[in-house]
Amino acid sequence: MNRFLLPILILLWSLLYTGWWNCNRKPLCSGEPIVADTTSAVVADTPAFDSSKQTDSVKVDTVKAAATPEEQILFTPLDVYFKVNQSGIEKTAEVETFIATAKKYFEKHPDKQLLITGHADSDGSDELNQRLSENRAKQTKSFLLKEGIKASQMTTEGKGEKEPIASNDTPEGKSKNRRSTIRLKE
Repeated sequence: MNRFLLPILILLWSLLYTGWWNCNRKPLCSGEPIVADTTSAVVADTPAFDSSKQTDSVKVDTVKAAATPEEQILFTPLDVYFKVNQSGIEKTAEVETFIATAKKYFEKHPDKQLLITGHADSDGSDELNQRLSENRAKQTKSFLLKEGIKASQMTTEGKGEKEPIASNDTPEGKSKNRRSTIRLKE
């Protein structure tokens, strides 16, 4: 009995002490709602940092966090889907919004570019799918040219079947992999 009494007492004491410590440090035990005081925030004491010393991943997050609404739309990849062995694009409301936003953005930033990446499903040979993905990217570029975006503001590439976003085991998955992805080049 004595060998169990001491560990039980230590356990009870540690639980009581931990509960007391947390309730005195945090207002969680009172049951009152916690309201943050945002009026007394001190901004002057924040240290300055040199953005050139940041890593690439931190820079990308900083750019996206500080992005304008236009940039947020353009940095979010837009997938345009194709039918089997075809490269024709259907103009949807999402595509129209993207194009209108891109036109406005490129008027202000003529040095920026869109990156158009073509993709294919796994049907056919690697060489065929590579050519098909490059053709889809080119077709997307010519579609955007007709919509008023300059050729100098677009870059194309084909990935073939290397970067699927869905399983190629089902017809639905394959249809999602037959696409071009359009986004603002960083």
